[in-house]
Amino acid sequence: MEFKMKFIVYGAGAIGSLFAALLSENHEVLVVGRKEHIEAIFRHGLIVEGITNGVFYPETEYDGSRYDVIILSTKAYDTETAIKEAVEKFGVMPVVSIQNGLRNEERIAEHVGWENVVGGVTTHGVTFMEPGRIKHAGRGKTLLGGFLSNEMANRIAKAFNESGIETVVTEDIMEEIWRKSIVNSAINGLTALLRCRNGELKKIKEIVMEICEEGEKIAMAYGYDIHDAFERAMEVIDNTSMNYSSMLQDVLNGKRTEVEEINGAIAEMGRKKGINACMNDVITKLIKGMENVRHLG
Repeated sequence: MEFKMKFIVYGAGAIGSLFAALLSENHEVLVVGRKEHIEAIFRHGLIVEGITNGVFYPETEYDGSRYDVIILSTKAYDTETAIKEAVEKFGVMPVVSIQNGLRNEERIAEHVGWENVVGGVTTHGVTFMEPGRIKHAGRGKTLLGGFLSNEMANRIAKAFNESGIETVVTEDIMEEIWRKSIVNSAINGLTALLRCRNGELKKIKEIVMEICEEGEKIAMAYGYDIHDAFERAMEVIDNTSMNYSSMLQDVLNGKRTEVEEINGAIAEMGRKKGINACMNDVITKLIKGMENVRHLG
């Protein structure tokens, strides 16, 4: 019997659109996102360039049928609003977060229960080019994990792997979410401030290391034994050296960034444990300042 699942990709920006495109080859996928993007996909298909190349045709209109899984890929600051809207429209079902930040799963659980939450991290590099078109700039790996059981995580991982999304199920997804957040706090934060490609951070490895070590110290206070964040960060920098981080893309496009959900969240959790998080605190304040001040032309 053929294995098929029905996915809703809610908040289909860059990374969500990549998952929607790849999954749509083997499974039924409904994309929900900004009006211009969804209309472009309806008219011309979802165009993916780069490592993945092709035109894909996920569904763009909801027909009222029941779906199996919501893949939530909104910005972290929109999680609360997005999960409320999704549950109201589609009902309660398992939700996979492939977002940045430390607080998404908790917010999702408030609306669907921990039994329906699957945490996820992915390292694919994707750029949103224009409505209906994305660029797959860097191939990555995806990790999934449930909080009460891995039964649904295993089914989703099977669908992902069969669609070309290399995925592994882990027993401690929160440790992986912390690890990715620490890596992001260094790479996204610094590239956004310096307005540079990821590869340029090789020139300031000492600062990358300091940010990673600060995050590790805070993670340890919460019971997550992470000692390899700097090595992971340098690996990502090497593998995505020509990429613009998502936070830098937001800065360049004059959009709100996720700095409060990444660096800000790490700093806040450090304060709760009495740990000085000056690196993350300064990065958060500087980037929020960049969002709010008028720049010279």
